[in-house]
Amino acid sequence: MPADDGGSLRVGVVRHGLVPGVLKMARVYRKQGHAIGLARCYTRRLLQPPSFVMQARIRIAVIALGATVLVLGSALGIVAARFDPNAYKSAIVERVQEKTRRTLTIGGDIKLALYPRLGVNLGKASLSELGGKGEFAALDSVRLSFALMPLLLRQEVVVDRIELRGMRATLVRETDGSMNIDDLTAARVKTGSAAQAAGNAGAGPARVRFAVDSIRVDNAHLRFDDRKAGRVFDIARLNIDSGPLAHGVPSRVALSANIGVDKPAFNTVLIFDSGFSLDRDTRRVAMTGLDANLDLSSRAGIESRAKLKGNIEIDFGQESIAAALNGKIDDSAVSGKGALRNGILQLDIDIDRVDLARYRARAVPGAAGEVPASGSAGDSAPDQPIDLSALARLRASGTLQVGELTVGGVRAANVHAVLLAEAGKTSIKPLSATLYGGNGNGAVSIDFADDAANPRMTLVQDLRGISLGPLLLDATGTTPLSGRGDVQLDLHTRGASSGAMLEALGGTAALRLREGAIGGIDLGRLVREAKAAAGVGSSAESTSFSELSASFRIDGGIAHNTDVAASTALLRIGGEGRFDLAKGTVDARLRCTVAAGPAGQDGPAAAVLGGLTVPVALSGPLTRMAWQVDVAALGSEAAHKLGTSTPGGGKDKAKEKARDALGGLFAH
Repeated sequence: MPADDGGSLRVGVVRHGLVPGVLKMARVYRKQGHAIGLARCYTRRLLQPPSFVMQARIRIAVIALGATVLVLGSALGIVAARFDPNAYKSAIVERVQEKTRRTLTIGGDIKLALYPRLGVNLGKASLSELGGKGEFAALDSVRLSFALMPLLLRQEVVVDRIELRGMRATLVRETDGSMNIDDLTAARVKTGSAAQAAGNAGAGPARVRFAVDSIRVDNAHLRFDDRKAGRVFDIARLNIDSGPLAHGVPSRVALSANIGVDKPAFNTVLIFDSGFSLDRDTRRVAMTGLDANLDLSSRAGIESRAKLKGNIEIDFGQESIAAALNGKIDDSAVSGKGALRNGILQLDIDIDRVDLARYRARAVPGAAGEVPASGSAGDSAPDQPIDLSALARLRASGTLQVGELTVGGVRAANVHAVLLAEAGKTSIKPLSATLYGGNGNGAVSIDFADDAANPRMTLVQDLRGISLGPLLLDATGTTPLSGRGDVQLDLHTRGASSGAMLEALGGTAALRLREGAIGGIDLGRLVREAKAAAGVGSSAESTSFSELSASFRIDGGIAHNTDVAASTALLRIGGEGRFDLAKGTVDARLRCTVAAGPAGQDGPAAAVLGGLTVPVALSGPLTRMAWQVDVAALGSEAAHKLGTSTPGGGKDKAKEKARDALGGLFAH
């Protein structure tokens, strides 16, 4: 509205003789009232009872109030009948164009309203981008209500209620950080400074003061195109209902909205109610007693619900947000503090328990881009897509405490992690926990420097005193190896799915175990019975050991080993092999040296073959390993041992003794 609108309204009221008449009546009343008061004070004070004086004053006040209301009502009626705000539409449009170089389009009529509040109703309107190209914002209707008494008595335009319906706006942040509202915010600062200077100088016939009693926003739609971060935020069905917006005045606000983000793709329905207060001097908003509900869903099939309470403080001067919240996220109790300052997120979170499998991306059947299962049917878990792009631009630090954590079936407790994310690299160091009777310490890092879409991930972990069998069972569903001891991992990989990560896995691993077992084959039985040269193991079979150690070099998802060493009551085992971690298969050669013992203690073979090395080949899936004894090598070594141990024995006699001792192991 033009700056002289307040003056025009004033002129209209004065022109019809209303205000001068009221003022004249007031002056006469004051003079007469003063004289009567003096006379009555000294001549009739003792003659009139107090009740009569009080009644007289009330009657006078009621008459004066009625006269005032009558005058004001008449004035408003005349103004509404003769004042046409649409006459100012062209002036308003020109003023906006002059000041902002944006085009304002007012499609509907501007209407004055007298009841229940003095106000202005505006129909459809839109504002263009800078230079007049494209639409920046639009709305279906807006209503501004004004406080009446400040307007009449102090010539102040006080906006006490704002109602917006069907508002739409698009904010854009370019790659250089500039925004499509920079010209408006700069103009606002400049205008505000000029207005303050004018106010100090005592210039200007009218002032505009915002003391908003309430704001109502219905079905708004805001879009934030953040080209610098490479994301688009979409806020739809935004509804806001707030109390007073005034400096230092406690108030409340209720809000609901659908919020969507394209990278990573997710949508959340937000509903919250909160008390709040504004500090105009420090440009801060304090939200207290916040009660928020969020329903989140993603294109990857992740769904989550949260109910949180707490406090939030927003500092517009420092462009920062600080929050302290607690509540429930799905089945987890969560409490934490966080702050966002200069684009850096600071978090300290405490969770009682969480199962990350609930938040694992799942391919929707029949949807485009669905990733099929990898490996042989029934031999491996379905390939799971993994999208870590949300971490590429993360700048954050903080701590995480989890009472009970489950990751891919693996369970840990008392988890403590320290997060640091900057310059395209996210690391968690240290990462410690208690698990499977022992404890672990290490670090995890994700580096986006080489390939933002396919980051390099590393895991360093030192596990001490753990029970390996239950860990492998929870992680893979099988127990190819068990025992208690230590495991060291230094691994790296990259990939967009769990299968791709296994196939790209590299690094080193080492283990040292006590009192365990090798699952899938009973080497002791093979040696004791010495009946067959080949067979297939099963989950019901195992080889118990007192000690086992091995180290691995991992490349392309294949673990290579050359130093397996294990001890059993009957055998001393050594060997080498390769393990395909993605397919879950093994190809190994073991050398099982029979420990010498009393005749008959471990069957005929042990009595004869004490000190003899039995070569065993293992191959196939870990759940059903095929084994085979190297007959030729075993026969030659057995014959040599028996021949040298029997005085006067020849070669043929040694072979015959070996056949007798080993039963059906050799072909005749």
